Amino acid sequence: MSTINYISFAVAPLITIMAILYMKYKFEVKNFSNIRNAILLGAIGVIILVIADYLIELRLDGNYNNMRRMAFFVFVGIALSSEFAMMLPLRYSFFKLNTFTGPLEGIIYSIFIGLGFSIVATVLFAFEIIGSSEQMHNFTLFLYTYPIANLVFSIALGFFIGMAKLRKNEFIDTLTGLGVATFFHGLYYFAFVTSDIRLLIFVAIGYVIIAIGLIAKSVSIKMHNQK
Repeated sequence: MSTINYISFAVAPLITIMAILYMKYKFEVKNFSNIRNAILLGAIGVIILVIADYLIELRLDGNYNNMRRMAFFVFVGIALSSEFAMMLPLRYSFFKLNTFTGPLEGIIYSIFIGLGFSIVATVLFAFEIIGSSEQMHNFTLFLYTYPIANLVFSIALGFFIGMAKLRKNEFIDTLTGLGVATFFHGLYYFAFVTSDIRLLIFVAIGYVIIAIGLIAKSVSIKMHNQK
């Protein structure tokens, strides 16, 4: 593996440090125990991705030659298992906190879970413990953008699960968050598998717009509820 790929391991930790500093100085957070736990649970959740990857590899015996098999691997083996691993602690641990009052808190906790997940997953992808560089084009670009893309998936997941705190249909909101995040994750990964640069650019622009929109909406809901 090249040196430039090793350097990609620093992207997720650097974003994590920046996010923690932002929380400290912007919101004057003094107790980071929940954020620490979110990062740790995200990192541990990679186990689910490893198991899913192993089972699919066992089932398909490494044969991804047709589009149906590859789509199954991407959207179920990679995307769904990853988002499910991040949904579990968000929905069944942090969701119960008194400080978790809506989509803004959902996004914040989800982002830190996603960053913890990315720290470990990036290394596993790089060493091909998960997936394979032969399946992908622009593998180095993937390693560098993966933690950043995970921020978008986390924002989508956190927003809808946060909305579940405000409404009675918790199950539907949770499934919606999981479904949207899985679709975004799968589409991102699929763009690298197919080497479709136009799709990747379209996805990147769309994700930025969606992420900004969801954050703005969550802030608006927070401000409205505080009145």
